[in-house]
Amino acid sequence: MSGLPVRANERVPGWDGTPLALDIHLPPSDTWPVPAVVTRTPYGRGGHLAEGAGWRRRGFAYAVQDVRGRYDSDGTWQPYRNERGDGAALADWILKQPWSDGRLVTYGGSYAGHTAWALAAERPDAVRAVVSMGPSMALGRTKFERSGILRLAEHAAWWLERADARTSREGLTAHVFRECPDLLGHLPVVELADRLGARLPGWAQVIEDGPDHRAQGPDAAELEKLPTAALHIGGWYDLLVDEVLEHFHRVGAALEPRPSRALVIGPWGHDLAYAPGTRIGDRDHGPAARIDLGALQVDWLGRVLGGTGQGASEAKVFTVGADRWWTGTSWPPPSVDAVWHAHPDGTLAPRHPRTGGEARFRYDPADPYPSRQPGVDRAPLAARRDAVRFTSATLDEPVTVVGRPVVVLDAATSAPATDWIVRWTEVTADGRWLELAHGSLDTGRTTAPGPHAIELGPVAVTVPTGSRLQLEVTSSDFPRLARSLGTGEDRCTGTAYRVAEQTVRTRPVDGTRLILPRTTPEETTE
Repeated sequence: MSGLPVRANERVPGWDGTPLALDIHLPPSDTWPVPAVVTRTPYGRGGHLAEGAGWRRRGFAYAVQDVRGRYDSDGTWQPYRNERGDGAALADWILKQPWSDGRLVTYGGSYAGHTAWALAAERPDAVRAVVSMGPSMALGRTKFERSGILRLAEHAAWWLERADARTSREGLTAHVFRECPDLLGHLPVVELADRLGARLPGWAQVIEDGPDHRAQGPDAAELEKLPTAALHIGGWYDLLVDEVLEHFHRVGAALEPRPSRALVIGPWGHDLAYAPGTRIGDRDHGPAARIDLGALQVDWLGRVLGGTGQGASEAKVFTVGADRWWTGTSWPPPSVDAVWHAHPDGTLAPRHPRTGGEARFRYDPADPYPSRQPGVDRAPLAARRDAVRFTSATLDEPVTVVGRPVVVLDAATSAPATDWIVRWTEVTADGRWLELAHGSLDTGRTTAPGPHAIELGPVAVTVPTGSRLQLEVTSSDFPRLARSLGTGEDRCTGTAYRVAEQTVRTRPVDGTRLILPRTTPEETTE
């Protein structure tokens, strides 16, 4: 039995003795003891057979476990609960096995990224490295924007296919919304689960807990003191790229010397480089977008576990538009803010307007400004009148931006509370509108007077000569985000709405503007 490459359906007790299912992929016994790569997943350990074979071929043991209450593991799954204790119990079991050399690597993406960090926080002396890919660290962080607005479509899709069950319901989201495309328009939002076609008792609790609800994963102080090397991997088109960057900057920051860390961000969605092709929506990123993530991970682990990469800091970041990789010791590299001002005539320019003005639109929650998939051409929305746009002249030189742009928005509404959705877009020479970054603000969650500084998502992008820059301001992004009702009622429990009159101001000095952290193309080219 010891000579077989896989030991499937082992039963290992969780923190309270609940049996949890485990598969173990082992290299030949004459190579023991070896380091162990550990994944704990709610999505079925059977999907990791190829990974297990790959780690085994490279001289690692690979242990993959169904989390409590999922697939073959006993108990009841409560997302983001029990992962610390169950992870620690698995680690303790592995450390006692004859094939373990006492060195653990926690490995996972999305929810399995959370379990990787939870285990590392519980057993920091044993976990020598974390390979973290787009980690989903908490429901309050994943299901809500930084502004606190519910990510309605994501919450509905994930809960419909994944939650409140032992197994996933793959494909159910597409089936339901193909038959009922307007389903997410139902009010109140908190009762939407009753119409989704599956019994989902946990749906409403996430909404009621809100964006500030704390998970049982490691907090900021724990991460800063974690003495664990870490490889952070993310995609520019993944809503969890913020988590990747936060972990890269935070993990081990309180220690001296700081543990090894590495960052890789490519032009990918949530599937990262494992998705086929190089295209996201209507933008193709070219052959450089394809890299062998497996080989990169093995190389990095070899250096860290072998002692040659101790204390190193590395960053490998794809620059969209330039379609090439930038490498350095950290990210973002140095930059200088460039300010593009909104002008009364609808232009966007790197100079102050001479006079002030106002641009107006009506926001109707019954006909909210629609969402588009990442990377998809937004030009078909040009006829919508529930937005204002400021567009630059054609660029006569490339504009390279790294870091997090900011929109300073001077705006007013007739409603008791409203949302402001701001978007920085490239208008290409052939007429496509390609989003580069977006941000949001719920005025009901802030008491600060305007103008408001709204942070956009992080970027590394070169806008080429011949394109134009565009700043768009609207008040919804539906169904990606739950819409403001315009009445001051809670967006998730209210049922009535009203039209709001929206005003965006331009001023000679401190009006609406787009702040871009610019660097030179030479500094962002490998």
